[in-house]
Amino acid sequence: MFSPCTRNLLLSSQLRRLQSTLIIAEHNNEALTPVTQNTLSAAKKIGGEVSVLVAGTKCGPAAEAISKASGVSKVLVAESDAFKGFTPESLTPLILATQKQFNFTHILAPATAFGKALLPRVAAKLDVSPITDIIGVKDANTFIRTIYA
Repeated sequence: MFSPCTRNLLLSSQLRRLQSTLIIAEHNNEALTPVTQNTLSAAKKIGGEVSVLVAGTKCGPAAEAISKASGVSKVLVAESDAFKGFTPESLTPLILATQKQFNFTHILAPATAFGKALLPRVAAKLDVSPITDIIGVKDANTFIRTIYA
C-alpha cells in the first residue's frame, strides 16, 4: 500500500507520538540551574511529550519557572523534607514511582554530579543501561557522546 520510505515515515511519526521523556530538574528550590535548560533542549530533540519532575523542599518557584519553558508538556512537583539535599537515595524511589505511573521512554538529568550520581542508580533499578555524558541528540535512539581513550 505504501512505499517503504513512506511506511518508515508513518511509523516514525506514530512512534514519536508514543514517546515521552522525563527530565529530573536540578535546582536550588528557587531557580533552575542553567544545565536543566540544556537538558530540556536535548529532550525536545528526542521528540514526544516532555515532562519535568521538580522535587525538593518548597520548590514551587522552580516548578513555576520550568512550566513556562517552551516544549514542556507537564510539570510534576514533589515537595517533602525527604528531598532536602537532593540525594540519590531519596529521589530514586520517587523517580521509579513516577516511571511506573507514566511509563516514560526516556529519563534525562543534567550531566552534573547530581545527574551522574542519580541516573545510574535509577537505571540499575529499571534494569536498563544509562547513556551518560551525551553532547548531542540525533533522534530518539541515536546519541552523540565523547569517547575517552
